[in-house]
This record gives sequence, structure tokens and C-alpha cells, in this order.
Amino acid sequence: MKLLVDKMPVEVVETDSAQLSDVIERVSKELQTRNRVISEIYVNGRMMGGWNDPAIEKRTVADCDDLRLISEEPRKLAHKVLYDIAGYMNQIQEALVETSSKIQSRNEQEGMRLLENVTTTWAELYHGLQNAVTVTGLDFHDIMVDNRSFLEINEEMHQYLDEISTLVQEQRFLELSDILEYEIAPRIPLIREGIYKLIKELEKKPH
Repeated sequence: MKLLVDKMPVEVVETDSAQLSDVIERVSKELQTRNRVISEIYVNGRMMGGWNDPAIEKRTVADCDDLRLISEEPRKLAHKVLYDIAGYMNQIQEALVETSSKIQSRNEQEGMRLLENVTTTWAELYHGLQNAVTVTGLDFHDIMVDNRSFLEINEEMHQYLDEISTLVQEQRFLELSDILEYEIAPRIPLIREGIYKLIKELEKKPH
């Protein structure tokens, strides 16, 4: 297997039977000593969705002809991730309103499919948000949005998300529709504003 890290060839010390994830983890630890983190993973020329991509989990070194890893400084990667997440917020808000509309139209099956998609996407985005905040030393509590801390707004949002699970299990669709449209969707712009304020704080921090 050919291994490239930031376009430079690197020796593969693992055996052919080793998991591909073992190679990536080993390179990641070496990069950490240089204050860099893996930002992109390519297997046989195809970009992966991250370390948890099934295409990585199932592969061994022998199964891969070419592994290419791209790294960045943590703060630069966090800056990019935060901008990407903020850019998704409009789509999240629109999907919440559309889901509510489907439920109100008695099309619960389609509504549940949309809801699953939007909650899955939200979970992935929030995971990225938490990681970006952790590596940069930013704090939700220090960010004020609409005269409240960003931490409080996030906690409030997740309380509603927890309530969604209960409403879905109990098939209380009308209440679910109301919460999606009138409680969660209107809070998405606050989340977006908070993320942009996090970005401004990150830009102020010394390198």
C-alpha cells in the first residue's frame, strides 16, 4: 500500500492484515506532536466521510492500494469547520419546517423520514461544533446571543430534541409538529449567530 501524508510518501510499518484505521491512528498521533490533525482521508482516490466511514472500518492494509491523508493546524481546521456548520443552519431550519408541514398534512411517514435525516445531520454538525470548540479552547458560556449565553441556548435546544424522541415514541404527532415549527426552527438563527460569534472569538485569539 502506498501512503502519502500531505503529499509526502510515508513508510507503512503495519502488516497487511492490520486495520486501515490502525495506520490512520498511528499517523494521527505522529501529527499531533507537530500540532497538526488529519482533516481529509482518501482511500484509493475516494474521499472518505471521516474515521467512522464504513469503507475505512472494514478495510485492512492489504485491501487498500493507496491511502492519502491531509493535515491542518487545529485552529485553522476548527475555523473552517465552524464556517461549514454555520452554512448548514438554513438547511436545518427549512427541513424542520418542511417536516412539520408533512406531519400537519397527515403524511406522518414522510415526516418521520425527514425528521430522521435532519436529526442525524444535526447530531453530526453538533459533534463537529463540540470538537472545534474543544481544540480551540473556546467556551459556549462566554458567547452572548440575544442577551443569553450560547451555552443556555444550546442546552435549551437539546431539551427540545429530547422531547422530540418522546413525542415520536408516543406518536403525538401534532405536538411534535408544533415543537418543530414554533420552538426548534425559530432557535436555529440563534445557533447560527452563536457560531459566527465563536468564529470572531477564534479570530481574536493569538496564534
